[in-house]
Amino acid sequence: MIKIKAIGGYSKIGKNMTAIYIDDEIVITDMGADMEKLVELQDENVNVSTKDKELLIERGVIPDDIDFFEKNRNKVKAIVITHGHLDHIWAVPFLASKYNCPVIATPFTIKVIEHLMSDFNVRYNRIIKLNTGTKYKISDNLVVELVNITHSIPNSSMIAIHTKYGVIMYANDWKLDNTPTLGSPPDYRRMNELRKEGIFALISDSTRVDRDGYCFSESIVKSMLEDVITRNQENRTIFVTTFASHIARLRNINQTARHLRRSVFIFGRSMDMYINAAVSSGIISRDTLPKVITRREDINRALRLVRENPSKYLIICTGHQGEKDSFLDKLSSGAYNYKLSSEDGIIFSSETIPTPVNIANKMALLKKLEVSGARIADNVHVSGHAYKNDLRTFLKILSPKHFIPSHGGVDKISAAINVSNEFGYELNKTSHILLDGQELELL
Repeated sequence: MIKIKAIGGYSKIGKNMTAIYIDDEIVITDMGADMEKLVELQDENVNVSTKDKELLIERGVIPDDIDFFEKNRNKVKAIVITHGHLDHIWAVPFLASKYNCPVIATPFTIKVIEHLMSDFNVRYNRIIKLNTGTKYKISDNLVVELVNITHSIPNSSMIAIHTKYGVIMYANDWKLDNTPTLGSPPDYRRMNELRKEGIFALISDSTRVDRDGYCFSESIVKSMLEDVITRNQENRTIFVTTFASHIARLRNINQTARHLRRSVFIFGRSMDMYINAAVSSGIISRDTLPKVITRREDINRALRLVRENPSKYLIICTGHQGEKDSFLDKLSSGAYNYKLSSEDGIIFSSETIPTPVNIANKMALLKKLEVSGARIADNVHVSGHAYKNDLRTFLKILSPKHFIPSHGGVDKISAAINVSNEFGYELNKTSHILLDGQELELL
């Protein structure tokens, strides 16, 4: 028997958690947060602890696994995580410890999870670091393998669960970047080998498959950033905001600044978490990026140096989604000792994640920045998610017997289903729509 239960991450973007049943054993893939709901809770200044599981579930921040746990607590053999984004890992400190099984992920992802656990004062000894390209036996009947894939964060992986029925693939999230600026290209060789072994089911990211064409490589945005930052040389201070988890992009921004002889400051607690994880897991060396400044008094001290000689600095900072209390939000509100003007350049190396909270926060931030007169460049970015043609390539390579799109909501999932129709998949027979809380029995 093979059954897929969508616990979270199917009806909308975020809060990813899937239970994959293989006879009487279960593998959980991902355990994340709904970032929009988390931001709403943080905006209310709620101090969350691990005692607040029920509140977090009630508010929709983390997956509701209460009924699932009561029925299946002894069947879960492993929790396997694809990558280190918070919508895939943030719930681990709250939910993982009640399952009597290991948490398995790549070394960088484990470092980020351990940082979160430390934040919430959680100790969990059953953590297994598994490199991509290697396997781990989780029971007499099941072997899990992590397969290298590219995304917008290091050490991303697809999960291949080897069963007597064939391979069950969980690919959430991914893109096909053949020229990444950090790490290796997708492991096409292993994907082809797995196809020959026989892929029974593929659960796959549908976040951007409603977009035509191919998702561009990170090497493209590296060139875009070099161009935009160089054009901003006539401005005094250059501010660049991007995803804290995008280590490749942070490194590329820093390299460009050094080439232009600008010193770099990095501000923001989330930047600190991800950069430390990258250093401690060997993704980058300690001298690749400057030390992140997080304390308010230290940020003001650094900004005094910037104020004295602004054309000599570039600042990498948080705030790309307009998040309240991010560096850019505070700077635009006058909370720091630096007054923005028309001589400053602000580059958003990101796109707005399409949720109501993010859209509203980003618009509010842009309005405040525009009042200051700062010169803004937005959407200097390429996505970390596959487009329509990428999914076509993916399906051709893997040729799964069953296809289940995830991570995006009905519109995105429907777009993925439409692509699969081109390859002969039939809805409710070999392609399937799952929404949160639903189950799908395949065998």
